Amino acid sequence: MDNNIIIKKLYIAVLLIFLLLGVQSVEVEANELQFDGSQSSWFESELKEAYEYNLTYPEIMKGFKKNITREEFSNLVVNLYESLTGDKAEVESNPFTDTNNREVLKAYNLGIVRGKSSKIFAPNDYITRQEICVMIFRALEISGVETTISEAANFPFSDTKDIAFWAFNSVEFAYQNNIMNGSGDKILPLDNTTREQAIVLLKRTYVNFKDKAVKEDIEEEYVQKGLSIDSDDRDSGLVKIGYAGKSTEKVKVMIEKDGERYVYPLVPDGKIVGFPLQMGNGEYKVSVLTNVTDNRYAYLDTKTLDVNITNQNSVYLNSIQLISWNPRSKAVIKNNDIVGDESNSAKKIDLVYDFIINNISYDYDKVKYLTPNYIPYPDKTIDELKGICYDYSSLFAAMKRSEEIPIKLVKGYSTHVDGYHAWNEVLINGEWIVVDTTSDAAYNKANVNYNFSKKRSNYTKVYEY
Repeated sequence: MDNNIIIKKLYIAVLLIFLLLGVQSVEVEANELQFDGSQSSWFESELKEAYEYNLTYPEIMKGFKKNITREEFSNLVVNLYESLTGDKAEVESNPFTDTNNREVLKAYNLGIVRGKSSKIFAPNDYITRQEICVMIFRALEISGVETTISEAANFPFSDTKDIAFWAFNSVEFAYQNNIMNGSGDKILPLDNTTREQAIVLLKRTYVNFKDKAVKEDIEEEYVQKGLSIDSDDRDSGLVKIGYAGKSTEKVKVMIEKDGERYVYPLVPDGKIVGFPLQMGNGEYKVSVLTNVTDNRYAYLDTKTLDVNITNQNSVYLNSIQLISWNPRSKAVIKNNDIVGDESNSAKKIDLVYDFIINNISYDYDKVKYLTPNYIPYPDKTIDELKGICYDYSSLFAAMKRSEEIPIKLVKGYSTHVDGYHAWNEVLINGEWIVVDTTSDAAYNKANVNYNFSKKRSNYTKVYEY
């Protein structure tokens, strides 16, 4: 073969290799963050971090000095929620006439963002610093992060009067947790925020709280085999129990103290659920029993617990079997949507009370098929918008406990209804107020006058949880 031909073939082969390598190199670089030059140099490293944490999206990673819109920030805050929890946000409903953006609807359905009115979202409006703080705060709450605010901490700004009452806690929280800083002696709550500033705020939030969110895989805990009695939270008024047995097994939990006894059904599916220790401080006996024949039960295990609760009202904040909730429960998300930016505890209670008596219908068919071991589920009541008195009182309790408002579910008898009944007692200004949403829903429907606070003499308490 001619040497010139061989050299040409070798040249072509080498050229092809270089071309292929070049294409591969271009493809790799295309996946890397390419700044458009509009970013501030002091934010550049944090913008890169946000990109690496999957907190951003392509359309927002340019024009960094532009003010960020409500639609754009909704997209970012959904990414924050999904990165914190490992869960995927979903679109459930769209009440708005001016947007069908899926990320906006995800943020709305999560309870992170609300409309400017019932039908208007205003996606292109710019967002203020205080509004961003509120949305971050809500995203953290829904992700299961504890959002405590230190009242003793310094908040050294001269323009705090400009902060709206509904945003004050959120702005203070952002400052205390090094998410948002001030400029000189001002926090500038009404200023708009640029794209790069918003991205950096969310990046700082994620870094601060990424290990403190409630992950999807630990939202519900299970015991794989046998019985678990977890008393680690006894001084918060809670014992957690799970039993993995045969599906046909009838299992009960019995909690005793000083001659007083509470008995609960336990589904033998291994799911760990909470039970209250509401009989005061002292020695409790917690037993799990299984049915052996007829009405006879055998002990599977018994534990003796020494309980010392500093604040007895904290017992009525826990998620328990009869009042089950977590930060991402449908009942909690609905509560947050109803309460909105209200900060007064009494008004928060009124808003949810009004929602229940106006929207939950009594389920007369359910009563026909009720079993002695019936367990209410607040999320199911929200889905179906109907239930019996047990469901009404469980839902009200779950929604208010999620806001750290002490509330009891009470069972017994009332002059307002025939037969066994369930209602609530809620702590308002240091006093336990009797509230009966089931009766009031019926009175409301029949246009009969009723009062939020009921006379205690009309109610005979048998059990409280």
